[in-house]
Amino acid sequence: MKVDIFNTNKKYNIIYADPPWEFSSKQLQKVNGTRFHSLNEEYITTSTKSMCAWGGVIDNIATSDSAIFMWSTDAHLKEAIALMEAWGFKYKTVAFVWSKHSNKGNELFTLGAWTMKNCELCLLGTKGRMLQYKKANNVLQLCKAERTRHSQKPSEIRDRIVQIFGDIPRIELFARQQVDGWDCWGNEV
Repeated sequence: MKVDIFNTNKKYNIIYADPPWEFSSKQLQKVNGTRFHSLNEEYITTSTKSMCAWGGVIDNIATSDSAIFMWSTDAHLKEAIALMEAWGFKYKTVAFVWSKHSNKGNELFTLGAWTMKNCELCLLGTKGRMLQYKKANNVLQLCKAERTRHSQKPSEIRDRIVQIFGDIPRIELFARQQVDGWDCWGNEV
């Protein structure tokens, strides 16, 4: 179900977010005299400062005992932790590492400023006593999954989140699609 997080009284124990990070540093880098193409052209991006200002909105939809699973590139780790904290969560760990593969199972790589990139990170933060909801200790961190549409994350991660915490109220922010069992909010849904 699509939800307007700015105008809802609904509360969630799980918040799953794929923030639209700005990639301004890549706009300045060159390889063989050619600039990297800007990822900001793929979808509307938002500054970390602007997203941090949504702390009151996130606090309004999060229960007192809640967890956030937040996607970040390695270049945005500092910003992701700052955003998580601005939204009232304490960073705990890297919950998932997505190793990107083709539909034939081959690893896929993207040119990075320092190394070839083929992974994205999903960070975990909590507030309150979220550990009381934990149902499983055997959920794997590494997810080898196909890279499909730009920035679309593997559906398997949503399943793993439910394995960890069970069937409790959950929402996906910056969603690109509606998924059974999840409320969603995003301009692409």
